[in-house]
Amino acid sequence: MNEFIAKSEESKKIINIIQVSSNLPVNIFIKGESGVGKKLLAKKVLSHAIVIDARFLENEIITNNLNTEQYKELIITDIHNVLNKKEFFEYLKHIKIVATSKTYLQETEEYFPIKIEISNLDQRKEDLDEISKRYINTANQIYDTNISLDNLEIDISQNGKSLKKSIYKNVFLYSINEADFTLALENIISKKLDEKKTYKDFLKMIEVPLLNTAKVKFKSQLQMANKLNLNRITLRKKLEHYFGNNNE
Repeated sequence: MNEFIAKSEESKKIINIIQVSSNLPVNIFIKGESGVGKKLLAKKVLSHAIVIDARFLENEIITNNLNTEQYKELIITDIHNVLNKKEFFEYLKHIKIVATSKTYLQETEEYFPIKIEISNLDQRKEDLDEISKRYINTANQIYDTNISLDNLEIDISQNGKSLKKSIYKNVFLYSINEADFTLALENIISKKLDEKKTYKDFLKMIEVPLLNTAKVKFKSQLQMANKLNLNRITLRKKLEHYFGNNNE
């Protein structure tokens, strides 16, 4: 995703503010949680500016490793991490800054006439739907699948970051075949052998997900035993071994 998605009313208003202010010689402060699109929005303001971490930039300034005179504009991330803010902004007063942060800071108020706050994706349904659609389309192309979002459990605990990861991971899992599974399992086992795992440890890696899935898929232990072609007493012992007495 290389652009800020603006389908919701909130995001459309933000874009209007950006369009009005992008050509003005003023600094812009963008606040929001991780993964809401702060850097993408900053790039919409200063499309050719470099993106630099605030704490790193401060260290470079202190140690005279960076000549800021060469820059007319900068996108500075995590501006709240700057320690000596007054000196920092005084040094950069000739540069137009778009800064991002997870929190507002009173000591930076005077440096940012324009302040924008982006809500989490769970409060921007239209944006969430569009971003999810783009991620699922890309994932389906990569893994040569045709998975619908309706079949996936998405994670937006970290907004766009966790959304993308959950969609790609689930599409990948849907796409793998028996050969892929065998290869992945062999790679895992190879790593675990270095940890001196025992045969019982490896058996657990196979049996626990198998029994968990069977418990969900079949209504009773009798059905489980029949489908797995396993003695019912043996099945019960395995269930009690892995899950305790509460295994119905």
